[in-house]
Amino acid sequence: MGENVYKSRRTHSEAGFSFIDVMLALVILTIGVLALADLQTVTLKRGISSQRLISAITIAEQKMETIKKTTYANIVAEPSTQVTASGLTYTRQVTVANDSPLVNTKTVTVTVTWSDGSQNHTIPTATIIAQ
Repeated sequence: MGENVYKSRRTHSEAGFSFIDVMLALVILTIGVLALADLQTVTLKRGISSQRLISAITIAEQKMETIKKTTYANIVAEPSTQVTASGLTYTRQVTVANDSPLVNTKTVTVTVTWSDGSQNHTIPTATIIAQ
């Protein structure tokens, strides 16, 4: 009878994967593992950056809450202050604009800056306080 065209040309003793099949699978697996390792490094750096950003926002919010509890007449600008949080030094500055945007109001801005290696970051927060 005729041979079945769907049969493999390998015999029963030759069944399995060839060396080329195994090497190709290893190359694909290696590329995938290296991509995951790179992704983990990027994720770790982003996590550290996010933690520093949260610390800066917390420093600004704490100062802003203190200012809001202060009597209107005692709300004044402050010089730059060094604050350490999460193992990093932040610079906090408070500026006050009197009669802005209206008479008997003050615009208070708390700006937190820090250096992250070669990059400088700034987080400004502002509020208007009325008399």
